[in-house]
Amino acid sequence: MRCEWQRESRARCRTARGRRIGRCLLETHLGALPGMSIRVEEIQCKSALTGSGGRFRLNPYCGCEHSCAYCYATYLTRWRGQSAPWGSWVQVKTNIARVLECELARRRVAHVMLSTACDAYQPVEEHYRLTRRCLSVLAIASQKLDGPSVFVLTKSDRVLGDLDVLRMFPEGSLRVAFSVTTHRDDVAAILEPGAPSPSARIAAATALVAEGICVELFINPVLPYITERDMPALLDAARVAGCGVGGFDRTNYLDRQPGARLRAVYRHLGPEAQERLEQARNERRSEVPTSWSPGGY
Repeated sequence: MRCEWQRESRARCRTARGRRIGRCLLETHLGALPGMSIRVEEIQCKSALTGSGGRFRLNPYCGCEHSCAYCYATYLTRWRGQSAPWGSWVQVKTNIARVLECELARRRVAHVMLSTACDAYQPVEEHYRLTRRCLSVLAIASQKLDGPSVFVLTKSDRVLGDLDVLRMFPEGSLRVAFSVTTHRDDVAAILEPGAPSPSARIAAATALVAEGICVELFINPVLPYITERDMPALLDAARVAGCGVGGFDRTNYLDRQPGARLRAVYRHLGPEAQERLEQARNERRSEVPTSWSPGGY
């Protein structure tokens, strides 16, 4: 019993240290401050759904508090007219549930995904409950003969708080997926300093499966060295949780918006990690795979 407690205590310390490192990298490469307060801006949206051909995306918020080092959406800072760095602001679409209800009444919607410009279950959701309200609207719509199917992708175990709403969806009309990059809480704390730990996500997946919800793990993104080494453990975690693996994202943006901060994370992980990252970047340019054998951390 004492040994188990000591192991858990050491794991918590490693995770807390990882979050401090992740916050410091955020400060260095994005100009954000560790422990910074998030600037929340309430806005009115004109439309709720984006997309075409019956397949749409729904973002109750724009901006994300999770501050993932590899996030592709940092370009939205400029597009949304923000001067503060990505991860330090969130725009809250206070009227989105009402707008969504109107759009569902007048257009054909076959499929809705939450979300692409935010995590629908980031911390601000605890106050505004916009994701919950939107899912309630979608659950009612999905009960119709030609109602939409819904896909929720998140890094947060906060989705468990909406279990009563998730149960409202007809069988086969809802999928919930948890995005994971590594099974190690300490490494994830560096990569995703504002997000719940992978162990919390996997525990949430297990709980939803037990409630009869269709759940998947998305290996997203597949990072060189990090995810490559953790892949067997991630696949095993999905098996133990009783959920499938929904897909893999190879990360084709290693040289784009998140490049500088991601490279800083790899410098912290050591020379072998840096070497593998550069090798992967060269592979992506040439699309000629090179041999590399994953080992342990």
